[in-house]
Amino acid sequence: MEANKNNTTVEEKATEDQKKFFLDLLPGKLIDIQFNNPIQVRFKLTLIGYDTGKYLILKYPAQAGKNDYSDILVEGNGAIVRYIIEDERGECVAFSTSILAISFRPERLIYLAYPKKIESRQLRETSRLPTHIPAKISLHKGDIDADSKSLLHGLIIDISPSGCRFAIHVSSGFVALKKRQVFVHILSPIDNKSVIVTSYIRNNQMKGNRLSVGIEFDASEQTKLNELLEAYSIDID
Repeated sequence: MEANKNNTTVEEKATEDQKKFFLDLLPGKLIDIQFNNPIQVRFKLTLIGYDTGKYLILKYPAQAGKNDYSDILVEGNGAIVRYIIEDERGECVAFSTSILAISFRPERLIYLAYPKKIESRQLRETSRLPTHIPAKISLHKGDIDADSKSLLHGLIIDISPSGCRFAIHVSSGFVALKKRQVFVHILSPIDNKSVIVTSYIRNNQMKGNRLSVGIEFDASEQTKLNELLEAYSIDID
């Protein structure tokens, strides 16, 4: 009886893990899928959706003709799926699956078996803590005018000494920020002066009308950031 109780606990935990990670799989998300048989091939495919416990649906590779990869994109062939969760967790999620079916009408789609086990790996060396700090992003260090059109006003929603996630509400049609150097303006709680941190945009994620921007701080700014985090009583240790 005890063995059955333990088995149930493991199964329930696996189900909870699946629910947690699949909440981050929204239609339109690009995921990486790797086939190893008969040769190794990787595609970046768009998720169409999924039916919990049954299958996932991906777009067929746009570059592939009907007869291309005919020995790889076949029912029963195994694959490994990977995708990134870009939030305070900063995790790479992976699971094994296989092709259940392929349809060509009305759309070319690939149906994958729903995973039985999901694994995740922390990507960041330091964990980020949730926060709610008003901040601005500029493309140039000298942009300090509060009314400047080159400043993006938003909130830092998580932070660590090495980076943060910056959230901003945008209008429809807004183009995501390019990967480049930027300057993050954070108001010091000690003297209400703006602390400017040299940073780099690493990724973007759009959810509704909110743009979430992953930012890495320049290594030369560590002393400045440690003092700022201490001023905000944020303990990363």
